[in-house]
Amino acid sequence: MKLKEKLKSFVDDEKKQNIILYVCIAAIMLLWLPLALTKNLAYDQGYTVAMVRHSFGDIIRLCSNDVHSPLYYFIAKIFYHVFFNHIFGIKICSLVFMGFYFWLLACPFKKEFGFRMSLTMIILSGLLPTFLTHNTEPRMYAMAITSFSFVCFLGYKLAKEFKVSYAVWFFIASVFSTYIHTYTMLCTVFIYLFLAIAIIMNKEDRKRKITWFLINAAVVSLCYLPWLFSLVSQFGKKAEGVNTEYDSMYFVKDILYEFFSSITYQKGWQVWLWLAIIFISLIFLLVYKSKYTKYVSLTFIMFFAVSAIGIILSVNNSPCFLGRYVSCVAPLILFAIAAGLNEMKMKILYVVIFLMAFVPGALVYRDRVRYEYEKGIDDYLAYAESNFKPDDAILYADLHNNYLSVYYDENYSFIYAFEDDFNPFENDETFTAKEQLDKIAGDVYLICFDNKNPGWFLECDYDKVYGFHFLYYDFSIYRIYNVK
Repeated sequence: MKLKEKLKSFVDDEKKQNIILYVCIAAIMLLWLPLALTKNLAYDQGYTVAMVRHSFGDIIRLCSNDVHSPLYYFIAKIFYHVFFNHIFGIKICSLVFMGFYFWLLACPFKKEFGFRMSLTMIILSGLLPTFLTHNTEPRMYAMAITSFSFVCFLGYKLAKEFKVSYAVWFFIASVFSTYIHTYTMLCTVFIYLFLAIAIIMNKEDRKRKITWFLINAAVVSLCYLPWLFSLVSQFGKKAEGVNTEYDSMYFVKDILYEFFSSITYQKGWQVWLWLAIIFISLIFLLVYKSKYTKYVSLTFIMFFAVSAIGIILSVNNSPCFLGRYVSCVAPLILFAIAAGLNEMKMKILYVVIFLMAFVPGALVYRDRVRYEYEKGIDDYLAYAESNFKPDDAILYADLHNNYLSVYYDENYSFIYAFEDDFNPFENDETFTAKEQLDKIAGDVYLICFDNKNPGWFLECDYDKVYGFHFLYYDFSIYRIYNVK
């Protein structure tokens, strides 16, 4: 038997197909695991750590004043405590949900769409920059990607065939998605809209399907109703007195960099490479009149519509949208690519596409490793342990460096320009007046970005006592005294 025939025979065997899929998943997860075993955090991730240290009731209160739903923090809190209150427990939480996502691709998805599309989705998921950004990130986006993937797959199954088991799991996944993130909720609403259209257009068992659909939609809506009032209130608060100079292109670029480049080290060529992959795939999808064309069309309609809602609100009202908010749609973009590649007859082009995806994927993975294993936080903690005394206080001079307090919260701290209503950081208060420093018995230290100093908002004498670098910031630590 020729080598080509042997390979075809091997790949056509279902058990061997499963081995290939699980080997690919294991390789990806093993590459991602080291990213979860560090304590390095960026600002928003520090916010998560501060949140999970609160009670469940306090999490609801804090979320109701901020812009996020509470479910992610509930689950992350459980992981945090299971892993002995260590930061990597929250990162493992994201990795576990990515494992559920890969299970969906290797089992139900493969059974429905075939081995080739399943393998394509798995490999590209391991290479797409937005996955490499959120795979172990202590934020809600890995969970949003997973839950929304289940919503889409189950919605697709229900559009084809009604089963009680599909309906029940669709309901659970929908409630989960609506409470993970506001924009994941909006995407879920679009899936319900598309499913309603599919049910109406398909005459088979229409009455039963419509009855089920209305009950399901009503119950999901009732489940979300308690948080709907908080959502309306959140958008109202964000709109008060906020002036923004962002234009639409700012948000469009943010979406492109979120999906197709490293957020930490943005590269335009990575974006163009991925856009070329999508373009080539869509050409094959249309030329060969793929049966998945209508589903891909709905994907892009939803993606553009939800993004447009966020951009319009941000430009005309107040900033309430970022590219990562729609990262839950990433698997559907990969589905569009997989559907196009599935139609390709030229195997060499198939390989070229994977190589095009591999190059930016490898570079983004390298960036993630560099970021996760930077020693700046270790330098800061070593200085804090040696120099900060129990009666000292720390003043954070910028909204986006106060997260350092989650590493060293033994000292009382003051956070400049941070509203108390959604401040999750412990043992601190918002800094609004110099008189607040009078109650501090020990020294007062100020931490700020290197391009600032205490003189920019506080009249005082000061000495720079330490500096350290983390991520792409240089931090300075000052000891301040003689506040005037």
